[in-house]
Formats: sequence, structure tokens, C-alpha cells
Amino acid sequence: MSITETKIALGPCTIATLASPNAAVLVDQYCSHLQCQVLASETLTAAAAGQWGCPGLAGTRYWLLGNIHGRPWLRIVEDAQAQPIAPLSRAGWMSLEVLVEDPDALADTLASSPFEVLRPAADLELSDKIRAVQVQGPCGELLYLTRIADEVPPFQLPQAQCAVDHLFIPVLASRDRSAALTLYEELAQHQGLSFDTKVTVVNQLRGLPLEQQHPLATLQLADNTLIEIDQLGDLAEAPRQDNSLGGGIAMVSFEIDRLPAGAKAHCHGEAPYQGRRSCTIYGHDGERIELIER
Repeated sequence: MSITETKIALGPCTIATLASPNAAVLVDQYCSHLQCQVLASETLTAAAAGQWGCPGLAGTRYWLLGNIHGRPWLRIVEDAQAQPIAPLSRAGWMSLEVLVEDPDALADTLASSPFEVLRPAADLELSDKIRAVQVQGPCGELLYLTRIADEVPPFQLPQAQCAVDHLFIPVLASRDRSAALTLYEELAQHQGLSFDTKVTVVNQLRGLPLEQQHPLATLQLADNTLIEIDQLGDLAEAPRQDNSLGGGIAMVSFEIDRLPAGAKAHCHGEAPYQGRRSCTIYGHDGERIELIER
């Protein structure tokens, strides 16, 4: 049965979470340079902090950011212990692929910003219908700012409705793509694809030949979103701290038909939950995964 003929239980990927001791500054940087809007600003409840495995963050502030149409895709949390990380240094969430209208023009505007353009915009080896520029953010997070010009079968991908639209592919750095993929296949209730391809920005940052291939996996999610898993060597273990989410990309949230059996369910009234049941689990590479029932 093809993806289009079956219901996908997982997705869309909705919100990435970053933590910073200077969260208000980080919010301003995303709003000023990546055209985000502040959709909500709240105090983190003890229940939400506990769900994330970080009870020490209760009472801190967080901001929910989204595009000009009001679609949220980024949450920034005040976290005194979080420090930027070196990209590609540890297992877990590696980068965020964000839908944009014009990666070339956007890259030009970032030249004197806190977002470092790592490579010029270019078409992907996978398809000339996908063009992206790779950027390093202030927390050590990688951003792939990507335009989808047309359909790219067998993938179901969205096209931008504004200059900087929303997160549509979180990318995981994994020690073992097959083991990492298994959990997401179980959540989505269908199988992913595995293949090898070059990832130029990875090769550049790791000092490898630019044409070197890497084992990858992708899994189609609902609402024209995906998850990508890049298998890399020499990755440190993702840390867990009661009082900090840590630097880099701390967590990615997904909608799901039903929380996994045995997961501890929570109900939070604030955005982005609005009373829906949610839980936090951990993937094969220690990545923090938040699941929110539709």
C-alpha cells in the first residue's frame, strides 16, 4: 500500500524547542532575521517542566514563535544552564529544515546577522526541485532554509506560503539509522526509506571530502512533513539534566493520533497544547520527543 493510500498516524512535526540563558535576545534574533512573530509568551508550569524531564525549569519564561499566518514552529525557553553546542558534535536533533520562498535572497539578508551562512544556496543532489541554504544559529542549531519548487515523488512536501513559513523536516544525527528509524516507524505505523547520499554541509563541518556519501533514512509524516535520520560517526551522547534542556535543538514536537501505550499522559491548558493530551519520550539517540494528540 502506498503512503497516499494509508493514514499516517504521526505528524505533522510542529514545533522545535531551543533553550538559552538569553532567551529574549534569541527571540528578537529570530523575529528580526527570520521573520518570526511572537504568538504567545508564558511561564513554564511545573507540570510541563516535569513532563520534559527538567523540573528545575519550572517558573521560567518561554516564547512561542510562528510565521506571519500564525502557524507556530519554534519555542524558545529561558534556561540559565543552556550553552551553545558545536554542530554535529552529539547524537540527537541535528538540524531543522524550514520552508522558505527564496533561500538565495534570504541568505543575502543574513550576511551581517547572528545566523552564519555555512554554504551558498544550492540545489540538492536528491532533486533540483529542492534548493536550500544551510545556516548556523546562535545556539549551535543548524537550519536548512529550503524551497520546494514542485512535487518530488515519492515524498510529499509542502510549498511555502510566506517568506519564512514553518518547520517541515527535523533532522536527527544518529549512530545507527535503522535502530533510530524503528521507533518513528512504530509511531507512524508505516515504513521509511533508507539510502545513501552526500550531505555537503556535514562534510564541510567535519572536514570530509565534499562528495562523501552518508547513510540516511526518511519517514513520511502527516501534513506533508517528514523526519530525516543521518547516520554519523563519533557522536557524543545526548545529555540529560534536571535543570536544563541543554544547548542546540532541545526537543521536537509532533502531533499523533494517540499517545503510545504506557506513556505518561499530561494535559496542559497553555499554548501549544490547549488541553490536548501530551507526553515526552526519548528516541534511540537520546533525543527528546514530545507527542501531542490531535
